Amino acid sequence: MSNDNDNGLSVCDDVERLPEGSLDVSDHLGHLGLLIASRFQEAIGNDVGDLRQSIQPQREAADLALEGHLGLPVTLNSIGRELSLRFEKTGDINDLEKSIELTQEAMKLTPNGDPNLPSFLNNLGYLFSSRFGHTGNPADLSQSIRLRQQAVGLTLEGHPDLAALLIYLGFSFRSHFEETEELASLIGVLSDVHSSVSSAVGPPTVCLKAARRWVALSADISGSEVLNAHERIVNLISLVAALQITSKGQHEILRESSELSTAAAAAALAFHQPSKALEWLEEGRCIVWNQLNQLRTPVDNLQGLHFDLVNRLALLSNQLERMNVPNDHGQSAPSLPARAHISLQTEERIHPRLPKDPEYLLTSIQDMTSFRNFLRPRKHADLMKAIPDDGVIVVINSDMARCDALVLMAGRKEPLHVPIEKFTHERARILADGLREYLIFHDLRSRYSDEAVSNPRTLGIYKGPRAVDELRTILRTLWTDLLDPILEFLGFKNPGVGTDLPRVWWCPTGPFAFLPIHAAGIYDPEPGTTSVSLADYVVSSYIPNLGILDRLRSRKTNRPGNGVLLVSQPHTPNLPPIPKTKQETMAVCQELARRRIKATLYSDEDATVEHVLESMESYACIHLACHASQNIQNPLESAIFLHNGKVEISEIMKKDLPNADLAFLSACQTSAGDYNLPEEAVHIAAGMLTAGYRSVVATMWSISDKYAPEVADMFYQNLSDNDTAEGVAGLDVTGSARALHTAIQALRNGLDDKKETDLLTWIPYVHYGI
Repeated sequence: MSNDNDNGLSVCDDVERLPEGSLDVSDHLGHLGLLIASRFQEAIGNDVGDLRQSIQPQREAADLALEGHLGLPVTLNSIGRELSLRFEKTGDINDLEKSIELTQEAMKLTPNGDPNLPSFLNNLGYLFSSRFGHTGNPADLSQSIRLRQQAVGLTLEGHPDLAALLIYLGFSFRSHFEETEELASLIGVLSDVHSSVSSAVGPPTVCLKAARRWVALSADISGSEVLNAHERIVNLISLVAALQITSKGQHEILRESSELSTAAAAAALAFHQPSKALEWLEEGRCIVWNQLNQLRTPVDNLQGLHFDLVNRLALLSNQLERMNVPNDHGQSAPSLPARAHISLQTEERIHPRLPKDPEYLLTSIQDMTSFRNFLRPRKHADLMKAIPDDGVIVVINSDMARCDALVLMAGRKEPLHVPIEKFTHERARILADGLREYLIFHDLRSRYSDEAVSNPRTLGIYKGPRAVDELRTILRTLWTDLLDPILEFLGFKNPGVGTDLPRVWWCPTGPFAFLPIHAAGIYDPEPGTTSVSLADYVVSSYIPNLGILDRLRSRKTNRPGNGVLLVSQPHTPNLPPIPKTKQETMAVCQELARRRIKATLYSDEDATVEHVLESMESYACIHLACHASQNIQNPLESAIFLHNGKVEISEIMKKDLPNADLAFLSACQTSAGDYNLPEEAVHIAAGMLTAGYRSVVATMWSISDKYAPEVADMFYQNLSDNDTAEGVAGLDVTGSARALHTAIQALRNGLDDKKETDLLTWIPYVHYGI
């Protein structure tokens, strides 16, 4: 329930202060009813009490309005809408009959040329369609079609409401098709819908909603129309996000459309078009990071450098969103009476350029040399050229309709399609929810010290069999039903003796993005069988999407400015102690000194915000052994904690980091994402990739302070030297994935995977990037 609506109910006071007989009472009562109705539509669960409250003041407004009052038809139509909503909630047919009666009366009082007339006609068509669904009387369906045809006929070409009105007409024709199997009329409407929705008329968010209805309208009727609708959706997602000035606003918008690109990919795969599926996943995911990469400046600071065009896009979007647009119930929502005097012709003179301006401004941005590819989707042929020669990329797509893998191999022109027949989206979601609850139960959300915690549950060592079995069940299910079939397809189940394990970059979507794919395996084998782990067959890395990997692989660093900057914070003010961070960084410093690699260590009170930010520009690698926090509301505010404050990702991204190569994030949850934004890779690791670091070692959840020094030391021991032409020793970060793999395998050799605590020691570590 929005605060705006609750505050708006103070209009009651205005009504009480008006003198008896005032002509303004009717308008205020109508306004009050609309506010309460709006609260009903926004409230979770939709309180029927709000509908009753909204209907009463509007009825009083109608009773008080004089015949010929401009606001009377709008008020009658609004009462009808609220009654129809109540019918949907309660099933009381009397509400629906009264709704039809009032909407018909509103139409009779509305003169020809009134801009609200198409809306009233469409609403009445919706009501007859609802009654058809209740009674099955074909005359009601015919009336619905006739009324909605009239609404479309009164709406001029180019009007922002036309697409929605055509779609509502299409739904009436779809109902007719389901009754009669007469398809011609529905196909005709689909053609009109295609033209209208594709023309980008109106606010992009409204066009996006129309395209989603286009998918529903076309389902099981026309495969080509379904794909056309999905393509329009994916094209609009990035434009809608781009119209938000701040990254926080972008993520808020994307939370409402997080599954659209995966649904589009699933549809493409259902029609045997894996290349199209790849394009749509690439275009519709990681949108904020992609746009930040293209702009190469935070979206919160778009002033200057011609970014006034982007600001104009956002301003125009806000203006368009306030226009009269249809609601989710197939009914149009007329504005308050003040708008009633505007004719259709006047409205057309106001609107014609505005709906076209977003694309016009976007084209203007793309015409600038630096932004030629801004928001332009990449074709699959271009994407396939970006596949590394030294491994394969596996994209795992999850949708309510199906789950699939796309295998991308260098030298191939098309992705290879592997249907995941044993998995469903719901099953993946249950596993991800189970893991999330498991981690919360064990309080595995920050780096912990064995000495600092007395409660064994906070260390993830609770011995309850249900908890242990749950983790192992998740890992077993991932292996048997997801990873094992993919490895069989790739031919990776029989690695040659003495050969390097193949490299795989995993790009999971949906619930799979929150599951430890790299650790899939059977760690509690049945008697007579052996344990198995994905790590026995491949070296795993993760990528948010293919474009980010391509950019990182093509990025060149300035080798003379290499070396490692290390930060240790064993006693951060107001945070739990993690004493072995000092041991960790000292061990790494000793290893680097042995190899004559430049290193600087800031620890305790020396690890200040100023020191770290200033030094980052001079080093190729940064190793952070400290606390960190993830801000899922605004990812650019995710931060690492230093002695005198925190450093946010946004601050790092503002820095000029020409040498950025490797970031080792020995902290908690640096690759955990937002469960409401699975397609946006909302975590610190992705932020560091966007800031320019080509390789990132991160953690899915908290890590043990006891073993972190061992993992870090072994990692750097296994990372090869890379001497520059200038004779300066450095690290070859292209081997960082294998170095982490080797370090983790060595750690596992000293542990027992049958023990829960030992599993939790190594599973959190993950690698991102090249």
